[in-house]
Amino acid sequence: MNIKHELIQSHITEMVGKLLEENIVDYSNVAVTNKIIILNEIKKVIADDSLSDFDAVEEIVCILENNNIDCGGRHDF
Repeated sequence: MNIKHELIQSHITEMVGKLLEENIVDYSNVAVTNKIIILNEIKKVIADDSLSDFDAVEEIVCILENNNIDCGGRHDF
């Protein structure tokens, strides 16, 4: 990773931390919004009749993992 990227990432992390500590950002609303987005993505996968059951589960696991939701080791193949 280059130094500029690391410095900017560190600065952004600090800024977000301060906003959360000072309750400037309502993280509960952000979490609810993210849940709705994730559920909508999962709904689209389930409604896609072109996918096999295995492929649908694979897509759902990918959606969860892409949103930093750990699916455990059972799916690690």
